[in-house]
Amino acid sequence: MTARHHRLTEPLTPHRLLSLALGQSSMPDDGGRIALMPWRLRREAFGRSTPRGPHGQGRRPQHPLSGAVSSPLTVADVMTRDVVSVSTATPVSEIANVLAGKRISAVPVIGADGRLLGIVSEGDLIRRAEIGTERRRPWWRKVLTDVEAEAADYVRTHGRKAQHVMRPQVVTATEAMTLADAADIMEKRRLKRMPVVRGSHLVGIVSRSDLVKAVARHQAAVFADPPTDDAILRDLMDRVKAVTPSHPLINISVHRGNVDIAGVVDSAAEREAILVAAENTPGIRSIQDRLVLRPRSVS
Repeated sequence: MTARHHRLTEPLTPHRLLSLALGQSSMPDDGGRIALMPWRLRREAFGRSTPRGPHGQGRRPQHPLSGAVSSPLTVADVMTRDVVSVSTATPVSEIANVLAGKRISAVPVIGADGRLLGIVSEGDLIRRAEIGTERRRPWWRKVLTDVEAEAADYVRTHGRKAQHVMRPQVVTATEAMTLADAADIMEKRRLKRMPVVRGSHLVGIVSRSDLVKAVARHQAAVFADPPTDDAILRDLMDRVKAVTPSHPLINISVHRGNVDIAGVVDSAAEREAILVAAENTPGIRSIQDRLVLRPRSVS
């Protein structure tokens, strides 16, 4: 269920700030009074842990939410297994037809034994003599340019087979690699796809579109029993501590899955991060936003 939230405005008086610092609940009781939160919840809200005894005694026990926590997705969960590939002898014109016809941006080059030898991408085919896009250098640069590099460039622009245009240095992934690691590599290397290998043999390919499809297929975890208010509070407080250093000034209360968040933050982005953390906390039904921006001194 998607959490609903709305913003409530309230004057930020000195009394109000003191109430937040003391951990007072911002939800009035039936008599209109502001009730103090139990000390245990206030201590958790301020991030104070119970002193540990020998072997971790006295440590606050963890209470996982109902339902099993899913393990991180791996490349094997999303990769394309039926990979279009070519051999070293495949003509360049045929590779171009495959890329255009199947609307893919690259094809792996494999040997007769299934080993990955290289990859040919769209970028490897944009400088070609057939379409007049090969690099043209003035005669004086040809004299100063390394002869070996000049010869290799000629092979790439005029070669007729995959072995002439492929890149042998390929960034690869493994089936056990997490999607987080795969996304880091593709982002840092500016890659659109990575061949997936088992040893040196090609077993699949993972692309940015595969990660987008994983987002589209994602569904929130289904819980056998709704989380308790205490479990929701602990979970949300952990999330808030992870996104903002202002968590000691944030007061959170939970009642039947309805969350009230009050406190002071330094920026609108920080406030938005706290609300997003609440929206991603399982079990929350609605969110009351009482967060205010810290006044900035004017010199």
